[in-house]
Amino acid sequence: MNRVGLAVCLACLFLGLPVGAAEPVKFADELYAKFQHPRCLTCHQFNSRRSNGKVFNSHRNRFLCDNCHTQRISGMPRGEWMAPPEAMDYTGLGPEDTCKLIKRNMGSSDARLAAHMLDDPRIFWALDNGMTPAGKFPSAPGGSADWLRAARAWIADGMHCE
Repeated sequence: MNRVGLAVCLACLFLGLPVGAAEPVKFADELYAKFQHPRCLTCHQFNSRRSNGKVFNSHRNRFLCDNCHTQRISGMPRGEWMAPPEAMDYTGLGPEDTCKLIKRNMGSSDARLAAHMLDDPRIFWALDNGMTPAGKFPSAPGGSADWLRAARAWIADGMHCE
């Protein structure tokens, strides 16, 4: 077995994933539907003129978020809460284009994207918490447990977009 094969096997064992799946895990398999959930789209459209994001219709600035999204609401310290930049609005894109957009906008770093998907507290807030200054909104179905399972499988299998 070569080094790459060994690394994949070790990664799969560490993540508790089956080794040698017949079909590659694709972004479209499960993650795309999760990216389309209103909880994800609300933040990812926030700065988008094209999608008439909240910065254009009810908020003034993406850098002032934690004036309302306080630590009591978001669970994150002051200065951590910020909506994604306009370039991360994937509204209306299909699975492959959404995947390519998020990979491209993370600086072509699969490790950086993986860290964001597996460790960013904003994602877990959106998946599980649902608390906003206006009250609690429905969390994403399956929550973080379902998200982590799907994200780990996609990452471990090479982050395929097609």
